[in-house]
Amino acid sequence: MARYSPWMTSVGFVSWKSEGSGHKPFHLARHQLNPGRTIGTHRHDFDEAFWVEAGFGWHRIASSSGSQIALAVGDAVCVRAADAHGLRAGPGGLVLVNVSFPRAVGVALARGRQAHWPWRPGGPPRQRALAPSAMQRLHDWTAELSRADAGRADLDAFLLDLVRLMRRPEERAGLPPRLAQATVAFADSGGLTGGTVALARLCGCGAAHLNRLCRRWHGCTASEVVARLRLDWAGRELRLTPRPIADIAVACGMPHLGHFYRRFRTRFGTTPKAWRDAAWGLFAPPAPTAPTAPTAPTAPTAPTAPTAPTAPTADARRSSVP
Repeated sequence: MARYSPWMTSVGFVSWKSEGSGHKPFHLARHQLNPGRTIGTHRHDFDEAFWVEAGFGWHRIASSSGSQIALAVGDAVCVRAADAHGLRAGPGGLVLVNVSFPRAVGVALARGRQAHWPWRPGGPPRQRALAPSAMQRLHDWTAELSRADAGRADLDAFLLDLVRLMRRPEERAGLPPRLAQATVAFADSGGLTGGTVALARLCGCGAAHLNRLCRRWHGCTASEVVARLRLDWAGRELRLTPRPIADIAVACGMPHLGHFYRRFRTRFGTTPKAWRDAAWGLFAPPAPTAPTAPTAPTAPTAPTAPTAPTAPTADARRSSVP
């Protein structure tokens, strides 16, 4: 992560070569910014991720609005090469860890998971507040990536783990424990068909309060949370069992097959059958074949009548006279 100033005016540029990563496919650094210190607005030709270990500060996104987003302990941010951004430490300073890597690495890993890839195009850089358990994982990754023999496989494993941590809402800091536990138990308890009523019961609150909690912590209504949990369960069933698709749709609380197919495609980008086929591949069991109708027995043929003896001809009679 480069050091440029001033904070709000000029935009610098940092190349991958200037990061000085040597033979490694990534660059890892811990930055400790003194109170009021800035990392000026800049762009680069690589992607990066950083997370706040201590302190407080602001992340400036150079867009038409010139927004500044507060940074606190536990915040993780994914920055794309095209993003012009900068940092400013708060009164108590700011400590963060940064991992940068070539765009080609991200392009390769994003195949098949573009919808959940935090460096995908569009919108401001993705930022999530992570729970202490998730931050401990990132602390462990800092130690792992700092090893002298850390290479591409370690980078790939780290990035995929980071994507997972940023995707899971139950890992976000501050999520009420009862809501996190309810969403996990929702499918296990067989409450899928019960919808929001069952989720509210597991959460120990009324429907209205559940809706407020979901809007605050999940950014959507309780009905949308239920639909996501249902579809995730259906996706697991399709991958792990040969159960008919129609049965899975009913069991997850979406008995209308057309509605189930539409919602499934919206969430996973493909049909339930294609989702299952991609997971089972060559190991998919053969489709059952219709039983073959038995062949009707052949009617017995009538016996052939004996042939009558042929009368001797006149020549034969003459030749037999001595």
